[in-house]
Amino acid sequence: MTGPAPGKIPVKYSEVVLICRGRRVAINPEIYIHVKGWSLARVTHIDIEYENLNNILNLRIREIVGGLFRRYYDKVQIISRKFIIEIKSELLNSLIPRGYEDKCVIGGKIDGVFIGVKKDIIKILENYASSLGYFPR
Repeated sequence: MTGPAPGKIPVKYSEVVLICRGRRVAINPEIYIHVKGWSLARVTHIDIEYENLNNILNLRIREIVGGLFRRYYDKVQIISRKFIIEIKSELLNSLIPRGYEDKCVIGGKIDGVFIGVKKDIIKILENYASSLGYFPR
């Protein structure tokens, strides 16, 4: 896991549930908003880091799959053909508009995944990061 670094803003959450192969499992990952131009990020995205997460999800490192990113009631869901990740977070709920739903990209990395979202959500994430002093480069 890469863990904290400059330009990686921690996302506090109350619950993260992984739905995979018909099972619901609560996990305790590290979640970050990773801002473009900081710590090697080429584009602003969301990182979910948890030991062996890509093995659990059957997602190889550097493999990229399509998915759906949506705000569903009080949680954000990342949905692919193989799995669903549900995140209950006050921060994400305050940033992502209610009822938002659009395509995303899910990529495997060492001990985690990254979520690439559309430009409208990137702007929201970058505005939030800018308010904390992490301006996209």
